Amino acid sequence: MDISTILMILRSIGDEEIRPKIKSMGLLYDIKGMELTPEQINECRESELLLQVSRYSYPACNTCGSTALHIIFECPSCRSSMLTKHDIMVHYECSYTAPAEEFRAVSRSDMVHTCPRCGKQFRKVGIDYGRPGFGFRCERCRFITQYPAVKVVCSNDHVSNIYDLNMLMVEGYRVSSTANSLAAVYEEMVTAAKMLKGHGVEADVLCKVTGTSGAVHIIPLMLKDSSISVMVDYMSRPNDMMQWFRIIARSVDLPDLSTIIVTDEPIDRHILATINTARLRVLYNKDGVRISQLIVQEVLRMVEGLV
Repeated sequence: MDISTILMILRSIGDEEIRPKIKSMGLLYDIKGMELTPEQINECRESELLLQVSRYSYPACNTCGSTALHIIFECPSCRSSMLTKHDIMVHYECSYTAPAEEFRAVSRSDMVHTCPRCGKQFRKVGIDYGRPGFGFRCERCRFITQYPAVKVVCSNDHVSNIYDLNMLMVEGYRVSSTANSLAAVYEEMVTAAKMLKGHGVEADVLCKVTGTSGAVHIIPLMLKDSSISVMVDYMSRPNDMMQWFRIIARSVDLPDLSTIIVTDEPIDRHILATINTARLRVLYNKDGVRISQLIVQEVLRMVEGLV
């Protein structure tokens, strides 16, 4: 699925937790009507778009791990699955047990019933008859029970006893600050890419790049010009050390790329003192111009060798 679509949807849910749900095809994450598989969610997590905030457990097939399970009630006597559910009545004198509707009511006002087996009438619950609650009747052998046999069939037709199922532990997530930052500047990055193309410089927006560690990084804007290897990022909180740790770690993992960091806020001088300016350029948007315009100006200066 297109990463820009995912970003826009993630941004729309705010602080709402993204929880797993069991659907007809198994375990899925439903985000504003968009269903993502655990594999797609894990890809978002590895790209630092999601933060794990909780854990949930679901039963899963002990043969294939499927969470798309179907419960089947069977008759303990003949193993038929043709069961119907009823409110059960028991006539104590002759021990006849059947659905309550089979005991004919002589008078609805005084609740006098007639037993279908022995024909006797009775009225006192707890003395003449019992109402144990709901039960199941097998339509093949007519056996009645309140405790049907239970088996579980998965989407791959593996049959299990309910107590033999495995428990699958899965995570719940919230949208990360990285995802919110990417979504906030997405349109500006698209505009910058279009403007750069007008100057003969090709750029990709929200592209995925694999680092030397094998980690996949989402780059807001990356130049495709053969003469320069640069990625552009935006920092909404430039004095947040965790954001800088992420930026620096990514820079180390992508040693062939220089980084331009755009921010709307001034950066603490102590943080600036730790930055390797040969690899990381910081653009402080002090004049409040459009981010796209600021990026294009800087990239063109770099391409033309003016800095």
